[in-house]
Amino acid sequence: MSNFNKKIAFVGGGNMAEAVLAGLLNKKILLPEEILVAEIKPERRRYLEETYSVETTETNSDAPKRAKTVFLAVKPQILQDVKSELKNILSADHVVISILAGQSRSRLGEALGHMETIVRVMPNLPAQVGCGVSAITFPEQMNESDRNWVRKILKAVGEVVEVEEPLQDAVTAVSGSGPGYLFYLVDHWIAAAKEQGLPDDVARLLVVETLAGAAQLLRERPDSPSELVYKVATPGGTTEAGLSALRDHDVPAVVHEMVRRATQRSKELNKG
Repeated sequence: MSNFNKKIAFVGGGNMAEAVLAGLLNKKILLPEEILVAEIKPERRRYLEETYSVETTETNSDAPKRAKTVFLAVKPQILQDVKSELKNILSADHVVISILAGQSRSRLGEALGHMETIVRVMPNLPAQVGCGVSAITFPEQMNESDRNWVRKILKAVGEVVEVEEPLQDAVTAVSGSGPGYLFYLVDHWIAAAKEQGLPDDVARLLVVETLAGAAQLLRERPDSPSELVYKVATPGGTTEAGLSALRDHDVPAVVHEMVRRATQRSKELNKG
């Protein structure tokens, strides 16, 4: 194909597609006129056009007709609905980036054809603020130029790692679902702070900034998490008293089971 007039076309214009296109524009990797978004909802199309000045279409088949890179960002359960619009148009010239949770490259290949062009990616919600992490599985035969282009797209919204496909279920459980675990914990942490008399706004600020600061410390220091625990937890002090509650309720076992169950569910989704 030689009629591509867009650098990337998104199939699905939801939150994650918006995060990536916003990252591409904010980092000046692409211009608005180089992006197309195929989105069925008219109000969503209007929002994307008005907010980012990108072109939109209601027709999914326009995506592979207009761009070499097709970013598949629909819900996994509607893959069967969109395949008829894409399968006969996609070719070996395309690079297909899929962020469909629990959908293997093999399963995507059955639906769309050209498995050798399909890249599987698991991003996460912090991509919306440019602080995500995305795990990429490339086809073995994909050339380095296309690989670098995919890396550049995902680096627009955070860090990237590359994994073999059998590890994508664990990635989904750890980083894909991970923000949900943390939000759940933070919700209860704030509630506990308020129970001790702290005002709502103060409780939220203390918990959120503590979490953000601890994450930054983990990024910048060579210390392991267990070493940092030791630095905070003075024997007989307040941190040690709080940690004793975590140990009493066997929180380590809960965390391991949390990740195991999420990994298993990802595997089940791939089996349909």
